[in-house]
Amino acid sequence: MTVSAKPMPGADADIPYRKPRFRVTSDLGITIILGILGLITFFPVIMLLELSFKNMQQMADAMWLPAWPLYFQNYAKAYNVVRPYLLNSVVFVVGTVCISIVFSTLTAYAMARYPFPGRQFFFLAILALLMIPGILTLITSFVVTVQLKLNNTYWGIWLPGAAGAQAFQIIVLRTYFSSLPPELFEAGRIDGASETSMLTKIALPLSMPILSTLVVLQILNVWNEFVWPIMVLSRPERYPAVLAILRLSTLITERDPGAVYAGYVIVGLPILLMFALTSRSFIRGLTSGAIKM
Repeated sequence: MTVSAKPMPGADADIPYRKPRFRVTSDLGITIILGILGLITFFPVIMLLELSFKNMQQMADAMWLPAWPLYFQNYAKAYNVVRPYLLNSVVFVVGTVCISIVFSTLTAYAMARYPFPGRQFFFLAILALLMIPGILTLITSFVVTVQLKLNNTYWGIWLPGAAGAQAFQIIVLRTYFSSLPPELFEAGRIDGASETSMLTKIALPLSMPILSTLVVLQILNVWNEFVWPIMVLSRPERYPAVLAILRLSTLITERDPGAVYAGYVIVGLPILLMFALTSRSFIRGLTSGAIKM
């Protein structure tokens, strides 16, 4: 006869108790609330995508509901109008970002690594520029651009756009460069590295997360800018893609509003793809500590 031993009392006391990750009373309610808030946030985007695939008759029959078949001709019409202006936006973005990042990096590195008279004064002066709204300098920038005969040129877009972002970029990069260990630069000087080599081989590789964040923010600002280009450029063929939407609204009659919505999607799609591809670097730069003043 086999006798089964009873488990000793307290035998399971060494097994740690694991708290359930999901609790119906609290986690489900938070999930529902966040889901509702997310739906409200993305509802305009969802409606934009839905309306971009409809013709006029489908909008009249079912404005708020999906309709079949999808009307892909809207995107063909919108792309034919927006296509010449997409290249202009790319040129504006590349030129402005390159000039802005290069000069802000050099300025921030000099202010962070070299003690010179008036360094703190210049830093505070640059910090004070953040308190001035950009709209207040719009007329002054336009007058200077016209006097330098830069209107209707790429330089008239690049230089003011780069200058407007200098204050924020210099402050962020200067804070980040100041936080780098000075032993790295001392070791570089002992090895005979030049100042240019220490900038390109020590400072820049370590600052790639925050540089990528600044690049993404600058691209977003330049791509969505429409006030300055319409002031400086008098030739419509040089307008960026954002201003092409105005031309899209005039070329397409009111009987075909779906093409206008499709144009909105086409213009916003490059920014969406850029953020999707660089979101990891963008978040890493935000959490790197350089944004904290």
